Amino acid sequence: MKQKKAVTSSLDEIEETLEPIINDPGNTAIFLDLDGTLAPIKPRPEEVAVPPEVSKLVRKLGKRYLAVTVVSGRPATEAKRITGNAELAYIGNHGFETMLPGHAVVVCDEAQPYVPKIRELLEYARSQAEMVDSGIWLEDKTATMSFHYRRAPDHDAAYEFIKKLFLPKIEKLGLTIIDGRKVVEVRPPVEVNKGVAVGALMDRLQVRKALYAGDDTTDIDALKELRKRCRRKQLTVGVGVISDEMPLTLPRYCDLMVERISGMEMILQLLAGEEL
Repeated sequence: MKQKKAVTSSLDEIEETLEPIINDPGNTAIFLDLDGTLAPIKPRPEEVAVPPEVSKLVRKLGKRYLAVTVVSGRPATEAKRITGNAELAYIGNHGFETMLPGHAVVVCDEAQPYVPKIRELLEYARSQAEMVDSGIWLEDKTATMSFHYRRAPDHDAAYEFIKKLFLPKIEKLGLTIIDGRKVVEVRPPVEVNKGVAVGALMDRLQVRKALYAGDDTTDIDALKELRKRCRRKQLTVGVGVISDEMPLTLPRYCDLMVERISGMEMILQLLAGEEL
């Protein structure tokens, strides 16, 4: 079930909530989801691009704040290519990868034993004749893989097709699944997600304040992590991006809600110290 309508935060509420972040950039980390937050969702994942004005603002934030990290379900190198900024940190593959500026991608140790099982699942999926006309696209992300069905003519039928044809194999391999926006993510059964990765980076940087912005199911883990740290007296702000496909529970974990990419651009402008 998807939420049809969510309440957008007022400008006064946004400015008041962001003020402690804006006034203390040297102690603040900014975490930004990519697809649906910095860049509009497209029918084909390879068509996704960050608008130039958004890219410019993110670059400005990178020079102003202690750390700016793009957090994505895509591989970290792919997120970096789309964002077009080598000066940022990247958390890729829903937390299974981390790439700091000037460093190579690091895949978490917990996922390594499951990489052969992901390979086996990919080979099995590619061998299925029914996949040819299904409209489903497979994405190989080494430690995880994804079934994308946004291109399928009937999304509900495609989702049921994936579950019926592949769930028994996924369970046999000891892997787990998470549903996203027109995608089924398959991953190792370990406690790694965007929230775990964001929390680890916050600890590494010893940040006092943090902001996370996202729009999808997997972003909820990161938003929960910020809420947990807020209870520990760290100042955190969670921003949710409203869309027609937004998960029903997303607003529950957000301090602010904005409308689509245009609303997110406004948040970035304020964070960058620009006048609206």
